[in-house]
Amino acid sequence: MLTRSRYAVVIPVSDEDYLFVNTFTGHILQGKNHLKEILDSENPEACDAEAVKILQESGFLTTMSPREEIIHAYDCLTSFNPVQDNLFFVLILTYACNMRCDYCFESYVFEREKNWLENTMSFDHVDKAFEIMETMNPEADTPIHLFGGEPLLYRNYDLVKYVLEKGSSQEKSFIIVTNGLEAKRFIPLLSQHDITSVQVTLDGLPPVHDSRKKKLDGTGSFQEIVASVDALADEKIRVYVRVVFDHSTVRDLPSFMDFAEEKGWKNSAYVSVFLTPQRHHTEGGCFNFVCNLHEEDLDFLVEEESVRDAFWVGLEPIRKKLGLGVDTWIPCTTYCRQNPSQVWLDPHGDIYMCTDTLGDREHAVGRYYPELVLNRHYHQWKERTIFTMNPCHSCKYAMICGGGCAHYVYHEKGTLLRPDCTFSKQARTIYYPLLWRIMEAKKVIP
Repeated sequence: MLTRSRYAVVIPVSDEDYLFVNTFTGHILQGKNHLKEILDSENPEACDAEAVKILQESGFLTTMSPREEIIHAYDCLTSFNPVQDNLFFVLILTYACNMRCDYCFESYVFEREKNWLENTMSFDHVDKAFEIMETMNPEADTPIHLFGGEPLLYRNYDLVKYVLEKGSSQEKSFIIVTNGLEAKRFIPLLSQHDITSVQVTLDGLPPVHDSRKKKLDGTGSFQEIVASVDALADEKIRVYVRVVFDHSTVRDLPSFMDFAEEKGWKNSAYVSVFLTPQRHHTEGGCFNFVCNLHEEDLDFLVEEESVRDAFWVGLEPIRKKLGLGVDTWIPCTTYCRQNPSQVWLDPHGDIYMCTDTLGDREHAVGRYYPELVLNRHYHQWKERTIFTMNPCHSCKYAMICGGGCAHYVYHEKGTLLRPDCTFSKQARTIYYPLLWRIMEAKKVIP
């Protein structure tokens, strides 16, 4: 006998249209009320045969009991284990930074005493970090990320050179996340190594950007960063220009996108511009893309053609998590796809697993210098999946939610090993309808 799958979720996207999402198989259908009526029917087999066939083939109708479905789903997840064992490593060369951005998620570290803040990785730290990378994941083939603070401070040129040369000698590539202020001075060095990409942030034209992203002397940084983007692209180094916005700046985005087009960035082979809402240290974790936006802001982003595509690119993390607007969907067994696969090594010898914890030793998961020592937090981060949190076992949203943000839960509930349902609620009420509206506006409905 056919019954509705426990993983069948029905999401209204308009007065007449629904998205039918199977949170286990990843199938997503668009339909009207007649499909909903079939799913709600006590006897689906008596309904429209063609529609029933589609719903059954997509997993919305099943012959399994709810308990059998849960066992089947978790057996399947366990068999292919979507939790990434291929760690990627981030080297925090220093927490020092030559800018002070209004919304910096690491702003708390700037309150530390000067010696702590301006400490850098020593060459010995770098050697040990590379040794640890080999120990923890000898098969790693992902780029090494350079981060900060600001990784491209010119006063640390010799350190950056040492890291790049050591990595290149081991056939490693690099991704660099920089504010771009001094990046131009590193180009001769960067051009000698395998730099997968460089990410910089420009938050709009000078009146917006310079009010939010200031140099240490309080002046703006727009012109220097633009010059770095152009210089990097001229050397055929891939640059991602991230535009961070919130309710106060969203309507300034079209003018910046016009500027980007005039610069030739829109059609450049080496520059990509994407828009992302400001969202760190927020309720429910860093997938809370709407914490600093209003409903009318989302309407604007959908309807304004000049920004829609760049916003769609910026929503890629959400799209991958929900399986909408992507070629392949992988069920989430953890909230953040990087966890438990990311390892952040800082200049003080500490190891972290989450960007929102950097520099806060309470949340360090161990040390890599002078020797590798992992503590109980490391094992809790590694163990925190929907397999190990009992409430997730029977939750139909577990494979899109992944149990919620561990860092947020720790602060709210005092433990890493309990779930948080903020994201699953936002997915149903905000993200699925928003993504579908954008797909309709872009005319990319499958």
